[in-house]
Amino acid sequence: MSRDITMCHPQLQELADKLLTECKKQGLIVKLGECFRTAAEQDTLYAQGRTASGSIVTNAKGSSYSSMHQWGVAFDVIRNDGKGAYYDNDGWFSKVGKVGKALGLEWGGDWTSPVDLPHFQLPQWGSTPTKLKKLYGNVENFKKTWEADDMTEAEVKKIATQVANDMVYKYVTSKQEAVYDTIDEVPEWGKATVKKLIQKGVLQGSNTGLDMSYSLLRLLVINDRAGLYD
Repeated sequence: MSRDITMCHPQLQELADKLLTECKKQGLIVKLGECFRTAAEQDTLYAQGRTASGSIVTNAKGSSYSSMHQWGVAFDVIRNDGKGAYYDNDGWFSKVGKVGKALGLEWGGDWTSPVDLPHFQLPQWGSTPTKLKKLYGNVENFKKTWEADDMTEAEVKKIATQVANDMVYKYVTSKQEAVYDTIDEVPEWGKATVKKLIQKGVLQGSNTGLDMSYSLLRLLVINDRAGLYD
């Protein structure tokens, strides 16, 4: 299991650095624990307390990519002041949790099942990987969006289209796979994104022709809300 934060999402790397810096100012000596995990590593953790010795430490199966660590959007912290990595009789993890939350991170100490005091993650995809799995299918597709700020608009569109094509099999009903031939046919929730991308020249289209599938529209709107086209 890796403690290399550079294997994680760029935004998480930035916030992890800010967490360490701010905690140090407050006398909280924090060290990063586990960051990115492979499916095999997560399955090993899941087996603990079930088919392997030890206590249960996670409810997330690695084979189904059910841990945010497997998506590169989570890290754990440990105490590094000589009192023990997980010593918390003085409320140390709650103090670190407060700092992380102020930075915009989600803290596992706020959860109820399980309570995960060392855990922090990016909040924009929810507390579980359900949304990430629906949006991107697998972590490799997700990683393609990590450096979007450094891409040209054409490159962003190309990757978005590739990801959408990878996801088409997930949207097989006629309603979900509707094709919008004109802007007027696009649902209200997607019109602002389409108009923005046409204005920027990323998409070609008008009221006389657009040719866009539901899958691509949905992905473009998601990316737009994430700020990829600003």
